[in-house]
Amino acid sequence: MKTITINISGMGCSGCVNTVESALQSLEGVGSVNVELDKETAEVSYDDSRVQLTDFEKAIDDSGYSMKGVKG
Repeated sequence: MKTITINISGMGCSGCVNTVESALQSLEGVGSVNVELDKETAEVSYDDSRVQLTDFEKAIDDSGYSMKGVKG
């Protein structure tokens, strides 16, 4: 499993956090997701043979938010 931190823009409340967490957790190959509203980040552990960064970006975009960058 790899772990990355994704910077996300557009979140403003705990409902936003729940939406992003659900979207990312629904992806096949994702092990865990921890979204932090105050830092505007999502820490994601995943199997990189089953899910790619483009999948994360699409899930975040489809939820109404924007992926600003990735660390890790």
